Amino acid sequence: MPSTVTLSLISHTNAGKTTLARTLLRSDVGEVRDAAHVTLFNTAYPLIESGEAELILWDTPGFGDSARLLVRLRRMERGMVWFFSQMWDRMTDKPLWCAQQALKNVREEADVVLYLANASESLNGGTFVQHEMEILDWIGKPVLVLLNQTGAPRPAAEEAAEEQAWREHLQKFPIVKQVLSLDAFTRCWVQERVLMEHIDRVLAEEKKETMTKLRKAWQRRNEDIFQGSMRVLSHQLTANALDGVPVKPESFLQKIGFKRGELEVEWSEARQKLSESLAGRAEQAMNRLIEIHGLEGRDEKGEMLRSAKRDFAEPQHVEAAVWGALSGIASGALAGVVVDLKAGGLTFGGGALLGGIGGGLGAYALIKSYNLVRGDDNKLHWSKEHFREQVKLALLSYLAVAHFGRGRGSWTRDARPAHWQREVDELVESYREMVDHVWEHASDSKVGIASMNEEMELMMRELGKDILRQLYPLAERR
Repeated sequence: MPSTVTLSLISHTNAGKTTLARTLLRSDVGEVRDAAHVTLFNTAYPLIESGEAELILWDTPGFGDSARLLVRLRRMERGMVWFFSQMWDRMTDKPLWCAQQALKNVREEADVVLYLANASESLNGGTFVQHEMEILDWIGKPVLVLLNQTGAPRPAAEEAAEEQAWREHLQKFPIVKQVLSLDAFTRCWVQERVLMEHIDRVLAEEKKETMTKLRKAWQRRNEDIFQGSMRVLSHQLTANALDGVPVKPESFLQKIGFKRGELEVEWSEARQKLSESLAGRAEQAMNRLIEIHGLEGRDEKGEMLRSAKRDFAEPQHVEAAVWGALSGIASGALAGVVVDLKAGGLTFGGGALLGGIGGGLGAYALIKSYNLVRGDDNKLHWSKEHFREQVKLALLSYLAVAHFGRGRGSWTRDARPAHWQREVDELVESYREMVDHVWEHASDSKVGIASMNEEMELMMRELGKDILRQLYPLAERR
């Protein structure tokens, strides 16, 4: 028989236990409906398996009328003995029947209780949490309170403040060992790792060796997903950096401002080709991330473009030199041109560029206005300013998928939290020298694709780990 560690997932009815179970298990288990007492029977699921070690997660029926149950228990000299000896009818006494099933599971199976609390309601208005903690206190198993329905991911300080408020709210219950944020819709694997650490801490001594094996297996699985994600994004970025469209050399007359019409058309078409290739790779990479994370569905065609337009629509994302080259130009053949991936699509480096081609504005400024650069190979490539924005988009795409809980159902794209954008902007800026070096390396014709993929992957792993550290600083300290 394998050595096991057993977790009982407990909550008030309709708090989202089965939804969280789906997210943790990466599988569509049980039934999810917005109704009371959907789960009627205790059901065990293997969460992690490693050799002879197994972590079991029990999904249980929810508490119903816990206030009435608590009153009855208090009246009895041996309340729990009485409660477990009763034969409640599953139809006429459903709340008590469900509570009995859940508590039997805790008493007979659980090494640790995971109590799921609705963070949006319970602390301010609900009293059933206190009633249910008092009931669980009579059984005496260690409890970790998980805050669900916390909304979109928030800055670490806000999350920590809410956890602390709950700790203070529940401090009179000695069975409550810790309060952690773990939203079934928006949690990240880093938060799950923190949960695993706390399970280990509160386990009985004879279970710790087994849990150590299970934690290592869990970490390997999630590290593989992280590494695979960074590899996908790295290959996408390598292809973007190496991509180029041949153009004719600029003639002397064109350099001084004559006969530029053909040049403008050619460069416009080159930018369109590059844009379409980039858009296709971005969509493929996003869907591969969804697959790697064990999620259902695909990114809606064109949704990445519309979403990213919001991310990169501000002029401050453009290198100052680009805007300087265009300043003072009020009209021209390309006045008001939008640098986008497709018409109405992804704007990299922001908005309508105030300017165009005319008079003495040379090829450098025109190429810059498209976020392009001419290589030694007489091809137009994406500029390093544009490449930095691609790196940011790659990190933001990873965060979006890594936080999407399987319990939500098929993949859908949400508006990204503002603090993600700020943190990613600051991180890429702090790594600007490295990012620019990788882009410059791609322009060396002697560098092969395999070498570039390797270099890009090292960069993205470092950036990926750092963005998770910045978003979850407390996770690193625990």
